[in-house]
Amino acid sequence: MSFWTAAVIIAAIIAAGRVFRSRHLHDPTRSDKEFENISQRMGKLEDRMANIETIVLDREKEKKFTDL
Repeated sequence: MSFWTAAVIIAAIIAAGRVFRSRHLHDPTRSDKEFENISQRMGKLEDRMANIETIVLDREKEKKFTDL
C-alpha cells in the first residue's frame, strides 16, 4: 500500500465519521436520557484510557531500569 492510498483511506474514514456524527449526534428526536447514557459511557471510556496510560507508563519506567 502506498502512502497516497493510505492517506485517501484515512481521509475517507474521517469523512465518514463526520457524516455519522452530524446525522446521529445532532438528531433532535433523541432524548436527554440517551445523551446522558452516552455521556456516562464516554466517562467510563476516558477512565479506562487513563488506566491504560498509567499501566503503559509504569511498564516503560520499569523497562528503563531493567535495561541498565
